[in-house]
Amino acid sequence: MSDAVERFREQQYKVLVGIGHPARLEGLMRIASVFARRQKGRIVAVSVVVVPPDADPAQGAEYADPEQLESSEALVAHAEEFGAELGIAVDPVVEFAHDVPSGIAAACAHADANLILLGFSPPAEAVGAKSDAAEVPARITETVAGMAGPSLAIVALPEGEEPARLLVPVTEALDPAVIRDLVKIVGLFGGAEMTFIGLLPRGLSAEEFAARSDALRAKVEDVEFEELRCLDLDAREASHCLFGAEARQMAGESHDAAFIVRTAV
Repeated sequence: MSDAVERFREQQYKVLVGIGHPARLEGLMRIASVFARRQKGRIVAVSVVVVPPDADPAQGAEYADPEQLESSEALVAHAEEFGAELGIAVDPVVEFAHDVPSGIAAACAHADANLILLGFSPPAEAVGAKSDAAEVPARITETVAGMAGPSLAIVALPEGEEPARLLVPVTEALDPAVIRDLVKIVGLFGGAEMTFIGLLPRGLSAEEFAARSDALRAKVEDVEFEELRCLDLDAREASHCLFGAEARQMAGESHDAAFIVRTAV
């Protein structure tokens, strides 16, 4: 690959798709392809292979479970083939890491991704219940909230290939254009419920927390929705169900939930 081509690829808009389940692969790829096409970009399809805690991820292939490695290689190969059907360039990546969140973060840093799309099927649980199924997306939310570059959207795909719900962490680094694009793209897929959760670092004074929370909220309120259902909360004092998990769980250990905004697109 020439230096000019390499530079062009580095400068392209990149949508990182975390692939861990074959049933959600094509649905996520379809959503990612719309983003990539709008931005004249490409998709980075990532499957994380977890290696033992004492193993060096740089030599992950030596320590990985052969069946898991084979499965991940098959997933990203399928993603590349499906991307070709959609007319979008796909970079297949198998990332070795000690856990999925750190693997997604490492792949994002390596690719210099602009947007991360993740999918999972939320369990049918009572409101306020703690959810082990939400642990991985919650930890990835916390990890991405501390990164300056990428935006994140977690897509609930309980059935079929169309999004049913989306969770969008709203951080101070989030480009409001991402929210507007998400709304348009969700509309193309027939609509879905969208939940925006504002995340701020812990340790702020009450005054600073309020001011920065208002600035975050403005990123959502500047987008035209038919209806916004707002729930103000401080994750240190209250909790609210998000995809079967508490807002405090989604905010993680280093962030607080400043607000929750729900809307239907």
